[in-house]
Amino acid sequence: MRISPMSLLMNRRRLPTDLPLLEPTELVHLHQPSGKAIYEWRSVSEPDWRLLNGPSKEALDLVEDGSVDCVVTSPPYFWLRDYKVDGQIGLEDSVEAYVVAIKEIMQKVRDKLKPEGVLFLNLGDTYYSGKGEPRGKDKKSSKRRFGLRAVDRSGGLGIGIKQKSAIGIPWRVALAMCLDNWTLRSPIVWHRENCLVEPTAKDRPSRSYEFVFMFVKSRKYYFNKGNLPNDSWAEDVWNIAARPNVKGSLDTAPYPDELVERCLTIGCPTGGTVLDPFNGSGTTMRVALSMGHPAIGIDLNKDFCEYVKRTLPA
Repeated sequence: MRISPMSLLMNRRRLPTDLPLLEPTELVHLHQPSGKAIYEWRSVSEPDWRLLNGPSKEALDLVEDGSVDCVVTSPPYFWLRDYKVDGQIGLEDSVEAYVVAIKEIMQKVRDKLKPEGVLFLNLGDTYYSGKGEPRGKDKKSSKRRFGLRAVDRSGGLGIGIKQKSAIGIPWRVALAMCLDNWTLRSPIVWHRENCLVEPTAKDRPSRSYEFVFMFVKSRKYYFNKGNLPNDSWAEDVWNIAARPNVKGSLDTAPYPDELVERCLTIGCPTGGTVLDPFNGSGTTMRVALSMGHPAIGIDLNKDFCEYVKRTLPA
């Protein structure tokens, strides 16, 4: 069900008094059968963009199958941030539940991709503390959860893992997707140059890399190898500086513009449509639009969507 802004304006006297009037570019969809309201903003100029506020799984139903050329995204990591939004991904009670949640959304993403489409999935890992008590205040981010997290509970997370072990979240997700009809073409290593030293890494090396998994759905797909940097022999190790923390910006742990640019220059044809089902602060959308690509962003957090809407060209 789609409610147009014009119909709302024409029927405003019959609407509840607490229902806000919508902006000219805003639409409301009532997702069936969940009954969840999904808000949408659209551009009025080219390149086109759509911004959807709602659960990714439901909002993806509003994207036409086979209409997307490239997906660049980074889901919330397992138990690293709490964005205080009901239904958020990343705070599941088990590793298996988190992996399933990501896999199910990527199933829908696959449907939206064209046969020659490409997915770039950025994921970082989490450590299992197993102390049985909260880990305490984290000075790095106000979004870090201070209560008892799943990764703090004793018992090995149900997978028999020992205390202080890296869980291997990125590869658990990647392998689950491989068993779900995706083809993993390249596990790219993103070397996060100039990243902050981990304050908790006192008895191990501090992490300085994350994975960007390149997935495809067909044997034949778009890939422009000539756009890879020619100043390095390691084509699958990308030395790209981490985005510095900027005072007053959203605390969404965004990846840098250059990472999105690299993905799009090798994995998206000229003018191809770009999708990010975990849009956050809108880095993927903003970079895609600057490169002339139509863009679609989805995020559950309304505050994030309001921020992104203000930063995009009308």
